[in-house]
Amino acid sequence: MKSLLNLFLVSLCAVSVAQDLVDVSGQWNGNSNFLKANFSVTTIISQKGSQLEGYSISKSMNGRDSSKVVFNGIVNGKTIKLFPIRFDYKTGAACLANSVLQFTEGKDQYSLEGKWKGDLRLTTCPPAVGGNLTLYKPKMPKSEPLTSNGVADINQADDIGNALLNELGKRRYYALIIGIDDYPDEQIQSLDNPVGDAMRLSEVLVDEYSFDRGDVTILKNPSREAIINSLDRLSQSVTDKDNLLIFYAGHGIWNEQLNQGYWLPSDASLKSKSHWLSNSTIRDYVGGIRSKHTLLISDACFSGGILKERAVFEDSRAILELYKLPSRKAMTSGTLKTVPDQSVFIEYLIKNLKTNSAPLISADQLFRTFKIAVINNSPNGQVPQYGPITQAGDEGGDFIFMRRQ
Repeated sequence: MKSLLNLFLVSLCAVSVAQDLVDVSGQWNGNSNFLKANFSVTTIISQKGSQLEGYSISKSMNGRDSSKVVFNGIVNGKTIKLFPIRFDYKTGAACLANSVLQFTEGKDQYSLEGKWKGDLRLTTCPPAVGGNLTLYKPKMPKSEPLTSNGVADINQADDIGNALLNELGKRRYYALIIGIDDYPDEQIQSLDNPVGDAMRLSEVLVDEYSFDRGDVTILKNPSREAIINSLDRLSQSVTDKDNLLIFYAGHGIWNEQLNQGYWLPSDASLKSKSHWLSNSTIRDYVGGIRSKHTLLISDACFSGGILKERAVFEDSRAILELYKLPSRKAMTSGTLKTVPDQSVFIEYLIKNLKTNSAPLISADQLFRTFKIAVINNSPNGQVPQYGPITQAGDEGGDFIFMRRQ
């Protein structure tokens, strides 16, 4: 029987919110069921007062069904109600359903237990469909208060932060840095700044963050073949415990007919797409390289076509949770429009990497420190973007930059 995968949550009806609210923020792990099918569930919840938001990833035990759903919710005393907004991805059978859960506190962990059920307002999941849902979260020491830039200071009292620093110190940080100024094709205008921008970024990563020089590959004015060869080498050397950053600065182009974005390597020609590098090819490599976290930074025209934006919460505990889940994220200088050769985006990216004083900072948090500055200071009102690369294996985590100690 074809199983239905529940991905969930909260009632739209008005509720009377109790004043004494439980804290359900953080990562929860557990299971759900439908008839004889069982699913593992990982849920990330952000809480502000009685309001909740987050996402949940479910996978069937037989591996045939998986999905990620984004939800909103509400806390009423010890009752938690969750309501789904959308699927980020769905493989196999899946449906959206309300969930009503009860919070309990045990000796070593917290529990959320209850049921998910279809609703007439949710056409993807009929009212007769339902099942049980049980989630658990271990009790953890409290993190230190947030600093002014929104990231927890890590000191001897912050056990979570120090544990993560110790763990990240054992992992390798790889980088592929690509800058293209020169285009022999007379129809493609050569640029002045990408190679210099690429060199400046690589120096910051090596000098101030945990990127060893031997693990950083710099390509100046490479051909399409050189880029592909470097990606192939990374696919052989990067393991599922490592982190990978890919940076591209150069021309980008959007093809309306194919609804596809492309990087233009140095040997590209406007007469033929044979030496163009498509977003779909980049996405395949990002999804195929077995890193724990991959961050793609693209400073090129039409670079936003590879992703959609999202927001997260974070402190030391949240950074730990973001690190646990694999991620495939992209940070781009704009949406589907042109961007100037003199990049405001790269200037603020490098500036904020230099001025960041936190030992650990997620890529999303870094992005939020300079997004508004780029919008306010770009000559054509470019809006930088950050979010998951779809269909590349993102499971909701994030790339974590670690400063050299």
